[in-house]
This record gives sequence, structure tokens and C-alpha cells, in this order.
Amino acid sequence: MKKLLSAILIAICALYSCPVAAEDGDTVRIVYSGESAEIIIPQTIDQNYFMAFADGAHVLVYSNTVSEEYTYQLSGSTTNGSLTILGSYKLTLELAGVSITNPTGAAIDIECGKRIAVVLDEGTTNTFVDGANGEQKAAMYFTGHPEFEGPGVLNVTGNTKHAISAKEYLQFKKTTGTVNILSAVSDGIHCGKGKENNDNCFFQINGGIININNVGGDCIDSDDYGVMYIKGGTINGNVTAADGDGLKCDSILYMTGGELNLNVTGTEATGIKAYYEARLMGGTINIHVSGDGAKGIKGKQSSTSLTVQNGGYITLGGTTCNFYLNSNDIKDGEGVITTNTRAISADNDIVRTAGDITIYAYGDIESAYNTDATENNGGGTVTIYRAPWNFYYTDYQNDMTSFLLLKVDNVAVDDYSNYAIGAFIGNECVGVAIDDYLRIYSNDTSGTVSFKVYDYASGRQYLPETSKNVTFSVNGITGTPNDPVILSFNTWKLGDVNKDGMVNNTDATALLSIILGRDSSNYDLEAANTDGNVGFTIADLTALVNIILNQ
Repeated sequence: MKKLLSAILIAICALYSCPVAAEDGDTVRIVYSGESAEIIIPQTIDQNYFMAFADGAHVLVYSNTVSEEYTYQLSGSTTNGSLTILGSYKLTLELAGVSITNPTGAAIDIECGKRIAVVLDEGTTNTFVDGANGEQKAAMYFTGHPEFEGPGVLNVTGNTKHAISAKEYLQFKKTTGTVNILSAVSDGIHCGKGKENNDNCFFQINGGIININNVGGDCIDSDDYGVMYIKGGTINGNVTAADGDGLKCDSILYMTGGELNLNVTGTEATGIKAYYEARLMGGTINIHVSGDGAKGIKGKQSSTSLTVQNGGYITLGGTTCNFYLNSNDIKDGEGVITTNTRAISADNDIVRTAGDITIYAYGDIESAYNTDATENNGGGTVTIYRAPWNFYYTDYQNDMTSFLLLKVDNVAVDDYSNYAIGAFIGNECVGVAIDDYLRIYSNDTSGTVSFKVYDYASGRQYLPETSKNVTFSVNGITGTPNDPVILSFNTWKLGDVNKDGMVNNTDATALLSIILGRDSSNYDLEAANTDGNVGFTIADLTALVNIILNQ
């Protein structure tokens, strides 16, 4: 295909003269404007080795240089255009505020097989969208190895397959700004070299913020025996596809820094999957797992690959891992079908030398942390917290959204990891939040929603006061990020013996049990000391009754 395009381009350029401007330097400027594109070529470029042609806003460039690195600066906007560059030498692609939609193919197709520096100019937003049902592999396609840098913004939509694809390695440098994968039919970011064992096949991020949403495959796939390096930056990914992965690595995944925030809702989906080994040696991982049979981190053994044998290892040596598990087990006529949602699961060994794992589990989590082989615990801790409510979103037909702000003792909460927030219609739990965003479910089209807050540290439930009434509405939204529903409570309440956030007759029963010397391990003895004296007597019960009557 490359040879054919090259021949076509040479023939076209023999018929049409290439536009030339009286400029110095080595930067070719391409300015898109609706249905046309202007190509401005410096006189210093030897046009015996360089040809360019614009058919409307579809730009073709052929560069036969083997010693001069050219820069291609893109600006302007078109809804029916593209850029194709053929050649055999490295180049720089400078994005200076450009928007290209190609309804029939790739927006960017660079086939040089070398290093491509993709520079996001400061203060610019750059957008690329490809056409649906085409033959292209991505909206932005590179046969070489792109290296992204610069503080600007990049938005990419892949309507046929991937959003961004590189045949060799793909790297985000420390200076990278924000990259938004808005959607992709398959993977958000894909790199691989056609089932070849090649040292140049890897994904690496040193900096930047990468946001990936609405993908039909994996958020990031380092394919074809590819390695993955997470050294810095932030990756925020929503894994919604069945069997999809947030980070998929055919070989070894190395994480020494940076932050991963992955929301795993797809059936049998995985936050991080490494077919050989995941070596987590630094940085922070936050994974929300709610898909049926989904996993936070999976060491997947493969015995059929040519180079990956006896894989499935996970090594934790410094990375802090926070997992939020919400079991969405499916109910049938016999009861609940266990779907095996887990934080970490390895087909081979889990080795811990350092780094802490914290798991927040909601619902019927059978085994939050599991290996089919052995665990070598050489350091770090595994802590599992469980909220006291279960709910199954598969039971419900309708849902809505609520944006929340939690205040404890009149102070807004910055770190929601210490609390779980439950939504209730009547006594039925219809949603659990692990941050300030809550999905509420119901089979009805209306109903009053109340909230409970569970404090992991004290094991106490609170019934917060709300700043506004919350009524369930199908596909509705209550509150906004700028005007949230405020849930406010004080952390301690005298007389709340059973720690359910209320002071009533059930606390009197619990206090009587304490007075009689029965098991009090689940009760709050400080709250039970209602008369302020040492020990528990009928005087405490009398004081508690007075508290109940005077509420």
C-alpha cells in the first residue's frame, strides 16, 4: 500500500506544481480551511526530494530525504480532510491548533517507519476524527514510533478501529499536556508490530494526563509481545467493554511511578492485565471494579505464545494499590450467582516486597484477593474494608445520578477513601458510592432517596442531613459538581450504642445487653456511657431513655 501511494503521489505531483512560499527554515506549514488546505513550503527544502499535493483539504506529502528532519505544522479546521506523509526519515508533527475530520479514512496517516515527534503547542486544542467503516487502523496512524510532547490538548475519536495506533513503540514524554481519547470502536491506544518479537514494540508514559473513555476494546494495548512502562503521568480510563482491559500488556508491565485511575464496569473486564508479569514497583493505582467477573489486576498465564511461557506473575514492590470492589452478582431463581469479582488475581505467584494494598469491598465479594499459586509476603500490607450494605444493580431497570459533597463535623471531606456512601429508598440499598459521584437505581419511576454514610475507621453508620430533597427520577441528575447535594453529619453521638447513626429503642436493647455482661464487641462503649460514670449500670439505661424521649 505504501509503494502504491508513493507512486500515485509522484504521478500527481508531476501534473501539479507544489506550492512554494518565500520562507526559510525546515517547517512546512499546512493550514486547513473548510474544504481546502494551503501548503506553505520553505524555499530551503530541496524539492527534488520533496513533493506535496492538496486535493481539497486532503494533503499528501512525499519526502525522500535521508538526512534532513522536516517539521510539519498543522493549523486550521476541516470536516473533510486528512494528512498523509510518506517517506523514510524521522520528522516532527507540530499541532498548532488544528481540527481534522476525515469522513472516509484516517485523519493522520504517517508512514515513515521512524521516530515522529508529535508536539502539542501550548495553549492549543487539536482534534482528529476518522470515518466509520473504513479500511484504516486508526484516526491517528503511525508506522513508526510517535513520541508525544508539549503542553497542549489533543482530542481523538476512532470511528473504525483504534483512536491512536503505532506499529512500533508509542511514548508520552514528561512535557505532554492532556490527551483525550473520546471514543474508539476498538482500542483507545494501540501499539504493535504484526505478531513479531521486536524490542521496539512497547508503550511508555513519563508524563501528561491521558483520559480514555467509550472504547469497545482496551484503553491501552501494548500488543504483539509488547512491553509497557509506566514511569510518570496520569492515566484515567473507563473499561466498559466486555473482556476489555484498562492496560493490556502482552509481555512485562513495569510501573515505577505515575498514577492509574481505572473504572472497570465491563463483564469479565480487567483493570491491568499482563500476560507474563506485572512488576509494580512505584506510583499509585486506584481501580474501581464493578463488572461481573471483573478483576482489578490480573496476571494472565499464557502457554501458547512463542515467547510468553508460564506467565501470570504479579510483583508488588512499592506501588500503593487502592481497589474499590462493588459486587454486581446476578440473581436467578435459586439465589445469587457468584461472579468472582476480585481486586487481584494471578494464575501464578503474587510476590510482595513492599507497597500496601487497600481493598474497599461492597456487596458479596467472595474472594477479594486471590492467587492460584502462592503468595510470597515479603513486605507491605493487605487491608480489606467492607461496607455493611449489599445491592445488585442488575436487579433494576432505571437509574439516575447524584453529585455529592460530604461534610464531617462541618468540614468538607477531601479524601473519600475513609467513607462509603449508600443510597436508600425505604430500607433498600439502591447504590453505593466510593467518591462524590453516586449512581442510584430503582425499578420505580419515583421515590424519596435517603443516604447513609459508613465510617471505616469507627465502624459506625451515620444518617446525614441533606442540603436538598432528593427524589428519584429516571435518567435524572441531582446536584452538579459546582452545586452538589451536601451530606453533613457529626462524627459522634451519645447514646448511639449500636453505631447505626440513630438513638432509639434498639440502642436501649444493646445497652441492656452490655449491662448484663453479654458480648459487646460490636457496640460503642463510649456512646453507651450515658451517665458519665465508670461502668455500666441501670443509671446509664435511665439516662439513655431520657435522651430518646427528649430528641
